[in-house]
Formats: sequence, C-alpha cells, structure tokens
Amino acid sequence: MEVDSQGEYAGGVYVRWSAPELGEAGMRAVAEQQDRAAPEWKRYAEVVLLMQTAMIGILRLAGFSVVRAEEIDDVAEGDAYVHADTRSTL
Repeated sequence: MEVDSQGEYAGGVYVRWSAPELGEAGMRAVAEQQDRAAPEWKRYAEVVLLMQTAMIGILRLAGFSVVRAEEIDDVAEGDAYVHADTRSTL
C-alpha cells in the first residue's frame, strides 16, 4: 500500500498486489527472447489484471470508493486506488 499525500487526489491509498517471482520470470523471458509477447510476460500481465479486478470488487463490497489506479495515475497500472471517503461507487 502507498498513501497519496499530495496532488489532485490527495488522501487516497494505492493498493498493489505483487508476485515478485512471477514478475521476474516475465521480465527475464522478455529480455532473453526479445519478445514483449513472451508467454511468461503475458501470464504475469493477465494475473495482475485479474488481481486488480478482484481487489477492486472486494474493496467496493467493503464499502470503499475505489477505481483502477491508472484512472488517477497512468504509471500505477495494475493498482487499485481507494479514495479518502468511504462511499462506494457501485
């Protein structure tokens, strides 16, 4: 988790799921094969998207206002962004 204490959306929290071994395997495959479509990288990207979707769903069900983080910060792809208020946006 990372707290957003500045900027337009100050007061929110970035929530990130990670699997270092899976990510490293994907990056290693891309580097070795010189292919951004390497199966290991595609698998990692698919898992990140699935986990982001799951995190957002769980947090919304808990009553939090949450969006895909790339809607707030395009560098935060794969994260969830929980707004400071707790009103759900379902």
